[in-house]
Amino acid sequence: MAIGISGYGVYIPRLRIKKDEYAKAWGSFAAPGVDEKSVMGFDEDVLTFASKVSKRALESVPLPPDKVSRFALASTSAPYVEKLLSGTILVSVGVPNSAFTSDHTTSTRAGTEAMLAGFEHVSANQGGSALVVAADAPSASMWSTMEHALGAGAAGFVLSSDNLIAELEGSASYASEYCGERFQPREDSLLHDLNVKKFTEGSLMTNTTKAGGALLKKLGRKPEEYQHVVIQQPDARVPASVAARMGFTDAQLASGLVAKYLGDLGSASTPIGLVSVLESAKAGDTIMVISYGSGAGSDALSFKVVGDRKATVGLKDQADRKEYIDYVKYLKLKGAIV
Repeated sequence: MAIGISGYGVYIPRLRIKKDEYAKAWGSFAAPGVDEKSVMGFDEDVLTFASKVSKRALESVPLPPDKVSRFALASTSAPYVEKLLSGTILVSVGVPNSAFTSDHTTSTRAGTEAMLAGFEHVSANQGGSALVVAADAPSASMWSTMEHALGAGAAGFVLSSDNLIAELEGSASYASEYCGERFQPREDSLLHDLNVKKFTEGSLMTNTTKAGGALLKKLGRKPEEYQHVVIQQPDARVPASVAARMGFTDAQLASGLVAKYLGDLGSASTPIGLVSVLESAKAGDTIMVISYGSGAGSDALSFKVVGDRKATVGLKDQADRKEYIDYVKYLKLKGAIV
C-alpha cells in the first residue's frame, strides 16, 4: 500500500525584519545568507500557527476534519512546558476526540519525527488519515548572536494512502550524543549554546550525512537521481555545506531553501522547505528531506511526486504578504523593552 502526502498548508506571519536592522543596531549580522526573517506578532503563538495550517492542509485535499484518525504536533517553542498541546489544536480544528494525538518537542528534528509518527499510523491502519503540523518560533537572548537567525512559521500535512501528491519511498534516522550545542534548560525560556561553531557544525554534518547516506543506501540511489533536496536550515549557508559533502548540488537545494527570506524556523524548517519544493515540483520528481536536532539526531525521508495539486494558500503568497519592522519594534515584540 502506497502512503504519502495528500495535502499540505503553510503559514508565515506577516511581520519581517531585515538583516540591515541588525547591522545598524549591532554593527553586524550573524546569520550567513539570511537577508530577512519572519517575526511572530503580538497576537500570535505557535498554537494559532498550528490551527491555521491544520485547516489549510485539510482544505487542500479536501478532507473533513472528522476523517482524521491521528494528529501530531511538533514545536520547540510551545507556550507550556507541561500540557497536551495537540489536544488544543484537535478541538479547534474539529478533529475527533478519539483521534490519537501526540506532541513532539525538545528538538528541531521534531517536525520530521511527527511526520514519521503519522506515516507509521497510516501504514498500520488501512484507510486512516494523519494530520501532522510543525509550528515554531524559537527564541534566544537578544544579546546572543544565535538570536539573529531565528524566524517563525508553520507547515501542516495530511498523510494517507489516497489522493496522493507525494509518495513516501522510505526513511532512515541517525542519533548520537553531542552535549553543549543548542539547548534550552528547563528553568529558562531561551535557547543557549556554548558558541563553539566548529563543534556544532561537526555534529550537524555527522548526523545529517549519516541519515541521508543510510537512506541512499537503503533505496539504492545516488544523489544525482534526486531533483530536490531539503536540509535543516539554521541559516542559509549550512545546507550547502551538507549538500556538498553528500554530493548534492546548489541547484538541487534551490527550491527548498527558505532560510534566506524566513530565517531559522526550528522544527518547521524542513517541513516548510518541503512545502516550498512541492509548490514547484512536477510529477516524477524525487525529493530528499533531511532534518537535524542538536543533541543530536537526524531523519531522512524520500518522496516521489505523483500529483500536481497545490495548496489553497501557497508559500509564495504568504512570503510576499509582509510588513517590515525596525529593530526597536522587534525588541518590543520580543519583550526586551516596553
